[in-house]
Amino acid sequence: MKPTQLPLVAQLRRCPTHAATVSREQFIAAWQELQRVDVTPFLQPTVPILAALLLSDDRFTGLLDESESAQLNDLVELALNRYDQQTNPPNKLGRILSGLIRKE
Repeated sequence: MKPTQLPLVAQLRRCPTHAATVSREQFIAAWQELQRVDVTPFLQPTVPILAALLLSDDRFTGLLDESESAQLNDLVELALNRYDQQTNPPNKLGRILSGLIRKE
């Protein structure tokens, strides 16, 4: 590697998309696992199921007050933005170079 490329490589390694921890494939696999969660009248709902209901069904919004509901929505929005950054990095060239560096 040429010495002039070292600063570029160091900068690319610090890029947040370099350490992506979530992929679309992982999302699909996790979703399929979540769909298999048993929901019966005798079991307490799991955290992911209840969170989904709090976010998507008005009948469950009364379980949280207005500020708690806003916090939950803000956290989910933040997670969605980070998921989008990791699965769809904004810089295509940076994504390609990052993938090449990772292979080395």
